[in-house]
Amino acid sequence: MKVFLDTNVFYKNWFASNANFKLLFYFLNNEKCDLLLSDLVVQEANNIREREVEEIKTELNRLVNKGNKLNSKCLKLSADELGFEPYDLVENLKGRVDWIEKISYENIPQTKVVERAIKLVKPFTSQEKGYRDTLIWLSFLNYLSSEGIEGDVAFITNNRNDFFETKGKEIFFNSDLLRDIEEHKIKASIKPYLNIYDFVNENVDKISHSFDRYEILDNLEDFLIEETENYLNSMNNNDISHLLENKLFSDRLTPVIDIESDVFEGLEDPEVKSVKRLPGNSVYIESYFEMRRVDLVITIDAIEYKQYANEIDSIKALYNIDIEDDYVKLSFILRTCVDGSFEYDTQDESGSNFSVDYICNRRPRNES
Repeated sequence: MKVFLDTNVFYKNWFASNANFKLLFYFLNNEKCDLLLSDLVVQEANNIREREVEEIKTELNRLVNKGNKLNSKCLKLSADELGFEPYDLVENLKGRVDWIEKISYENIPQTKVVERAIKLVKPFTSQEKGYRDTLIWLSFLNYLSSEGIEGDVAFITNNRNDFFETKGKEIFFNSDLLRDIEEHKIKASIKPYLNIYDFVNENVDKISHSFDRYEILDNLEDFLIEETENYLNSMNNNDISHLLENKLFSDRLTPVIDIESDVFEGLEDPEVKSVKRLPGNSVYIESYFEMRRVDLVITIDAIEYKQYANEIDSIKALYNIDIEDDYVKLSFILRTCVDGSFEYDTQDESGSNFSVDYICNRRPRNES
């Protein structure tokens, strides 16, 4: 699926930050869908936002000048010091939408646009409005036709009067635009929507797309590292034997004295395996990930070490032995593979209640 957004979708939401935008972007990224943006939509959005900023500055300067007449000294306030930042729609969307397809309008013949204006072909109206909408629409169709796009394409605009007709709650393209679609021999199925909310409501599973599946585990790397270390530090002898693939700890040694772990090379190959609904804003996530390098230091009794020194020395992950009077510290380098589940608050974007469902050490290939 591809999703086209018109300029009016961004009006009063220039930074695309509300809940519906988030769900849309998560859906696009998770499903590897393209966001279609006309170059003209980008220009319009940038210009309208800049115009509103200038209107605010002008009004503020007017009020400051009025205030100066009411004060013995000039007020220390300037519109240029408000801190408005440069704005660009595409730059704002980068990093939030993985696949953005730009649509140029430069190849649309002006003679064709003028002909439509004279004949009042939609989106032109009797007030001779619709020039930019016509360029956006024709370039959109030209893109679909020239690129041979197939499958579903959503066209989202709240410009109901110039693009759509309605029957009850159902909307569909007006006759002029339907004729355009036929004349351009469009293979794709274009579905119109008045707003992002309607699209999300019809197409987006709000549970499985309540976050970006390809980024969430990377964003929670510190949380996953801490929880992995907590699990390793609390292992019993049976857990250690399973992790090191050696029965010495479970069958012969008494409970270890201490465990200290340090993940010094973090997350790799993260994958969200499933998502389930929980009360409130939370979801339950089952995941898989690897910790590239883990330093695991296990302290055991010195007498037991002497008793089983040969067997301990044979453990492949062992890289150092530190003998300290009554204790011996055994240091291992691991690459841990973890199946873990946790709760995720989609509003706070935080994880909690992590549980290790399965963990193992992945040996280097030359040791397999």
